[in-house]
Amino acid sequence: MKTITRTKIYLPMAAMILSAAIALPAAAQQQVPFKGTFHGNDTVTPPTLTQSITGTGTLVGQFSSVAFMTISTNPATGTARWIAANGDSIDTTVVGSLEHVDMAPCEVVGAQPEDTYAKITEIHTITGGTGRFAGVQGSFILTLYHDVVLRSDGTHGTCGSYSGTITPPGAAH
Repeated sequence: MKTITRTKIYLPMAAMILSAAIALPAAAQQQVPFKGTFHGNDTVTPPTLTQSITGTGTLVGQFSSVAFMTISTNPATGTARWIAANGDSIDTTVVGSLEHVDMAPCEVVGAQPEDTYAKITEIHTITGGTGRFAGVQGSFILTLYHDVVLRSDGTHGTCGSYSGTITPPGAAH
């Protein structure tokens, strides 16, 4: 009789544990929108381009980001770190391409009406994170407008937006 009672208890418990173990990876794979806008500057020292931007986005709120890209390759490649106001961060790999356009659809600080722009399209793939972004997965596309005219401080003004999907912060915990 004791064996039957234990089996009746162990089987439902095992089923609950197995269900939780299966449900956790499925929840971690749920994707949510990740988008925002930014402005900043690029510093070009061939073969490297350093992007420094600040902005506001979903899930991160106010953020800053620094990307280091090798521009001597086609497409350009590099890495970036996105830092939320509280210090939590998202790390990405970047693959980017560029084309020339006449105008930027966003405001570039210090730009003149006659300036022309390089439209840079970057694909960011999340490789890691810290704090609430630990274990986050996903990717997004960043569109940046780079003022071709050099500013007096030696940088190029930028503005743009990004959009994609990531797993919700904390889903891996």
